[in-house]
Amino acid sequence: MENVTLQGIKSNSCPECEVPPEELGSRAGHHRARDYARYKRYKCENPSLDSETHDPAHARYTNETHGIKKGQNVFQGLEKVSTPDLHKLDMLYSIYLGLFKHMMDWIQEFLKNYVRQQAFDDAWKALPPYPGFFVPKIAYREVTQWQGKEMRNLGRCLLGVLAVALRQPESTQVEHFRRALTCVRSLLDFTMMA
Repeated sequence: MENVTLQGIKSNSCPECEVPPEELGSRAGHHRARDYARYKRYKCENPSLDSETHDPAHARYTNETHGIKKGQNVFQGLEKVSTPDLHKLDMLYSIYLGLFKHMMDWIQEFLKNYVRQQAFDDAWKALPPYPGFFVPKIAYREVTQWQGKEMRNLGRCLLGVLAVALRQPESTQVEHFRRALTCVRSLLDFTMMA
């Protein structure tokens, strides 16, 4: 699904070639590689495809044939970029079990230094339920093993829980707490975009 969003293709399309949806996974034949520069040239050479008066059957044929969504691709205009060759993050290992684990180790040490661990655990256990969110049943420090789904769940509420734990700082703590929240917010923003 990362390919669908980034490359502006339909969900039943191959990010590397123009194989028809009914042949996906069959390796039945060799198909033309995706060429976003060619798509852009085609669009420029056929400006009527964007107007109200264009032939809908022709536009449908070209879009369905190539599996392209109407609109711009995020990589459009980057002539030297081959989007199928770009590295795609493994969300589970790179983000949830990598970056999140490292970030949470740092946060726990930070909270320990400022004697705020109990406030974090209290806020963690007090989270209310809502659709798509699994309410933690035990304190954060009591969890012995994390799975990807739990780490993704953590990312949805971490900033709020940390902000509650760092409420009412002493005058010497204000700048440290502000910088910690900024750091965590930036990392969480990155994970949501990734």
